[in-house]
Order: sequence, then C-alpha cells, then structure tokens
Amino acid sequence: MNTSERSDGSIYRFVSGNRYAFDAAVDTLDGHHTSYCWGCGPDAREGLELQPYLDGIEVAAELTFAPRFEGGPGTVHGGAIAAFMDDLLGYVPVVYGSPGVTAKLDTHFRNPVPLGVAVNGRAWLSEVDGRKMWAEGTIEADGVVLVEASALFLAIDASHWQKVFESLSEEQRERNLTYRSGDYYP
Repeated sequence: MNTSERSDGSIYRFVSGNRYAFDAAVDTLDGHHTSYCWGCGPDAREGLELQPYLDGIEVAAELTFAPRFEGGPGTVHGGAIAAFMDDLLGYVPVVYGSPGVTAKLDTHFRNPVPLGVAVNGRAWLSEVDGRKMWAEGTIEADGVVLVEASALFLAIDASHWQKVFESLSEEQRERNLTYRSGDYYP
C-alpha cells in the first residue's frame, strides 16, 4: 500500500500524491472535448454534466450526483464514480499539452459517495515517461476523502481520431461535425 502525506496532514492510501511540475499548455478547459462526451459534454443526454476547470495545473470539478446515478440506497453507483474520475483525470494530459486515451484506470472507494451531496474532485499529473502519462486524483466531501484514483494515459495525435471518424456511420459523423480536432489538440 502506497502512502503519502499531503500538505494538510492527511494521508493518501492508494495514490502517490506526487505532482509533476510543468507549465500549463492551455488557459481553459472549455472546448477541449466533444459535446457528446457522456462525462462532460453539454449535449450528452443523461450524462454526468461534469464541468471541469483549471486550478493552476490541476483539474477540478464540483458535482452533486443526480438520483439516476444511485447504486446502493442513498449512494452513487461505482460506475458513475469511475466515469467521473476517468473524465476528470483525462483532462490532465490536455493541460500538460498531450491529449491521451485511457490505458488503465484504478479507482479506490474509501468511503461511500452520497447522493445529493456536493463532492469536489481534483486531479493532477504525477509522472511522465515518453507517451505515457500518469494522473491521480481524489473525490472529497466536507474534507473527507471518498475516492482515490489513478490512470495511465497514452498520448495520441489527431490522426488517431481521424481513423475513428472515418469508421463512423453518417449519423455519427453528422453529430460530431461540431467537434474539430484542432480544438482539442494544442
């Protein structure tokens, strides 16, 4: 088990807490993802409606999970929590300047995430090795760590999505015409 003391004295149990220093490649997260992304897209019906923002070189977001995300009584389904973390952590490579795809996501549930309570997510870059980027993050409520997560991302370029786009149906292509690769890749 990996433990690391944070500046506020609390202990991470499942992530290193390491922060990789770099200059942010973007000034804002607006427009850096598709409008139909289930996690953060404004046009995604029944999505999470996550609205991540920059806080220095960290990515942050507040969210109150809607009742449709219930798992156990009064608590958020683990899949919705993992989606929150995947989306939040996924913005970290964008801030670094190398958008990537998720290769591995580890989500550790330390405490139940309650429905109807505002939670705060934070994510940061912890390591870089060539095309590989590791991000870590937490979800907290009232100062209590509820979830810790880490992810490995592989840097990609616009040609990756061009290949995907070419395989889409006409309806899917039409829907994604508002998304231009130049908006996502700095």
